[in-house]
Amino acid sequence: MAAWPTLKEVRSLLRLQPDPTEDQIIQTALAAAVDYGVSRYGQVLVVGDDGQGNTTYTLEYRYPADTETLPDSGHQACLLHAARLYRRRDSIDGTLGFGETGVIRVGRVDADVEALYAARGPVVFG
Repeated sequence: MAAWPTLKEVRSLLRLQPDPTEDQIIQTALAAAVDYGVSRYGQVLVVGDDGQGNTTYTLEYRYPADTETLPDSGHQACLLHAARLYRRRDSIDGTLGFGETGVIRVGRVDADVEALYAARGPVVFG
């Protein structure tokens, strides 16, 4: 079991040295990836007691942002997702140019990230 990735882990994956400006951008991408991961794993209904004999029902995220019990697949998915979001700033309009070779469109979804999340998360049809 793991926690959500840290800035240092994402920076290491990207092979970048500490830099205050870049770290802010990486941190923003990481926060978005963690937010997506928390919502991707969905909610569970927690049944409890209010101490006066009344049953209470609360929706809680399975793996909130401060979890220490995140599956390793979720940690890896979030790490890759944060790195992808950071690099996405190089393709603001969704395309990458390769000089004389031409332009290609950046995919909307990373298949590896989705496969890792799907290993533990609920299947969503929409």
